[in-house]
Amino acid sequence: MTPQTSTVSAREPANQHGSARASNPRLYRVNLMLGDDDSAWLDQLAGEIRAATGADVSRSEIVRAAIAGLRELHHLTESDGASWLPPLTRAKRGSDLSMLAVLAARSAAGSK
Repeated sequence: MTPQTSTVSAREPANQHGSARASNPRLYRVNLMLGDDDSAWLDQLAGEIRAATGADVSRSEIVRAAIAGLRELHHLTESDGASWLPPLTRAKRGSDLSMLAVLAARSAAGSK
C-alpha cells in the first residue's frame, strides 16, 4: 500500500472539524509518514487503552504523547540528570533518535 500525501502546509492550523483542533487552537496539521506496522501498532495501543479505560484515544494523541516524552528526554540529556545518555542533538539520523529513546525507556523500566 502506497502512503498518501497531501499539500497541507506544516504550519496550517487543523480544520475545525477535528475535536482536538476545536479544543486546542494551538494545534497545527502536519503530515507524518508511518509504515504499516507502526500505524497498526498505534491502532492496537488505542484499542488497548479503550478496552482498559473506555477512553477513545486517537493515533494523533498517542504521537503527541510520544513527542512529550522525547521533549522530556531531551530536557534530561541537557541537564546533569542523564549524563549516561548522549544528548539527542548528537543524533545524525532518525535511527539514532530511536535507539536513544529505546535506551532511555529500558533504563527507566529497569530502575523500578
